[in-house]
Amino acid sequence: MRLHLVEIHDLAACPASLRDALTDFLAFSVNLAGAYDPAGPLLRRALERSGARRILDLCSGAGGPWHRLASEVGVPVLLTDLYPHQDGTGALPLHPEPVDARAVPAELDGFRTIFTAFHHFQPEAARAILADAVERRQGIGVFEVARRAPRELAIIAFTWLGTLLAAPFVRPWRWSRLMWTYLPPALPLVGTFDGVVSCLRTYTKAELAELVRGLDTYDWDIGDFRGGWSPLRGTYLIGVPKR
Repeated sequence: MRLHLVEIHDLAACPASLRDALTDFLAFSVNLAGAYDPAGPLLRRALERSGARRILDLCSGAGGPWHRLASEVGVPVLLTDLYPHQDGTGALPLHPEPVDARAVPAELDGFRTIFTAFHHFQPEAARAILADAVERRQGIGVFEVARRAPRELAIIAFTWLGTLLAAPFVRPWRWSRLMWTYLPPALPLVGTFDGVVSCLRTYTKAELAELVRGLDTYDWDIGDFRGGWSPLRGTYLIGVPKR
């Protein structure tokens, strides 16, 4: 059963520097493991079918897997977030204004993607995200690397404890990240809590199929993937307008 509990970094009261430290480490870990590598070929095929000339990434955080995937898709990538990263996302362009994935501004066209963030939305909001893409005739791809399973819960918890060793090697360098890792160890503790909650909130393939029921003007593809040397098996949902 899906449990929509609260993640600490979703709260408005969460310090921005702690939220950025969390998304920095998340991007670092998924890129290091190549967890989303299978998304590249899936997106290339979807882009060919949709004819999109740009990817509009929603809920980007610190850029997720795009530091690794951007060169694989063959089109420019624009990152967006409801809470844009304070210090940017490196070489990838970041839209400076907040963007709500449920109602993307009309001027921000492109094939929409969401990595490791769809679980943040309750079913009504999740369907609104998909319906908004359908209304605007924009393709959309949703990718989640975690599942509601004991094995995945244990792996996620262990990964976040790894911040105690990995924090000095995450780039770009931020003193605030080191502070949140060691004085006090808020980053590993909050990351472990939020990571476990993320697993409990993740949608199954059957639940994703229910979310797109009735959105019949699109072709929907739902499946599994496992990338690089990541021990996690993820789930994806890709929708493109029917020809």
